[in-house]
Amino acid sequence: MSWLRRYGALIRNAWLVDIQYRAAIVLWLLWGVTEPAIALGIWWAIAGAGSVGGYARADFARYFFAVMLINQLTIAWDSWYLDRWIREGELNYRLARPLHPAHEAVAENIAYKARTASVILIVWILCAAAWPAVRLSIDPGRLALTALAVLLAAAMRFFISFTTGLLAFWTTRATAIMELHAGVSLFLAGRIAPLALLPSAVAGIAGVLWFRGMLSFPVDLLTGAVQGGDAVLRGLASQVVWLGIWILAYRIAWTRGIRKYGAVGG
Repeated sequence: MSWLRRYGALIRNAWLVDIQYRAAIVLWLLWGVTEPAIALGIWWAIAGAGSVGGYARADFARYFFAVMLINQLTIAWDSWYLDRWIREGELNYRLARPLHPAHEAVAENIAYKARTASVILIVWILCAAAWPAVRLSIDPGRLALTALAVLLAAAMRFFISFTTGLLAFWTTRATAIMELHAGVSLFLAGRIAPLALLPSAVAGIAGVLWFRGMLSFPVDLLTGAVQGGDAVLRGLASQVVWLGIWILAYRIAWTRGIRKYGAVGG
């Protein structure tokens, strides 16, 4: 119960901080909507009255609406904060707290995602009322599996971002590494096109690495593109394995980085 109270306090604090940056949050939310909306417009025009790789216009509409929602639920930006905390000494007073700095970051993630994802969900529901193309069949089992996949994807993206931010212990270009990762994930995570439309070699790389589990797999689960229990289990297993790898990478980076940390200020 003590952990619940602590997290409750952290989330309330993060929520209040977010209120002070309403304009910035609106801009981030608009960008999160604009990117898949542009991609949808492009693929909608390409598909025309037919289909592309088995995707008709309605399939693209459901896919990119799902991308909007699930990307907001799983997005992580902690590397940018950590980079500044480490370089400018803002990590100092956080180390003096009784909680690991990662807990503050998790609370900020929860508060932000609760606000932005709920807005996108409401917009999707309103659009679905007037636009049949974006409607999904309600399957409780599939929704439960999607929720699990989203939780694993969010945890994975958090540890990827947090671990990358910890590279600031050794380099002043940690955010550049995360920007490179974000650029690669445009293609390999399915942000601008379903992985099924990519060349088989590229889609294979995305599936072997962590990129598919970050976004594309939960999206395909939600839209029903993943068929068969074996395919679902393989996707979830891949998420669990890569989450474990990134947690291990985080623990190594934190343990070794904090030993050499010597910033002043903050």
